[in-house]
Amino acid sequence: MAFTHVSSQQLDIKISDMVAAAHIINATLVIPQLDKCSLWRDTSTFSDILDKHHFITTLQDDVRIVKALSKELVSIPRARKHFISWFGMGYYEEMA
Repeated sequence: MAFTHVSSQQLDIKISDMVAAAHIINATLVIPQLDKCSLWRDTSTFSDILDKHHFITTLQDDVRIVKALSKELVSIPRARKHFISWFGMGYYEEMA
């Protein structure tokens, strides 16, 4: 699951990074949850900024996207990785 710690104005860059990383490592992308506790104090949700259905259907040929983790997967520990625009493909390929 992706959590982003940026303002809604920077969201497009972070979303692009997450989509690219998911594509490179052949992973399923979960619709990101925006950080509500950071210094930005932005109460926007993903759906306030982007149309979920359009986002999923537009990218369906490039990356699998789900709206949320299944109940079975929510409690499983997950690795934490920071998605950084200037990291090369090797950074993401090592995650796979």
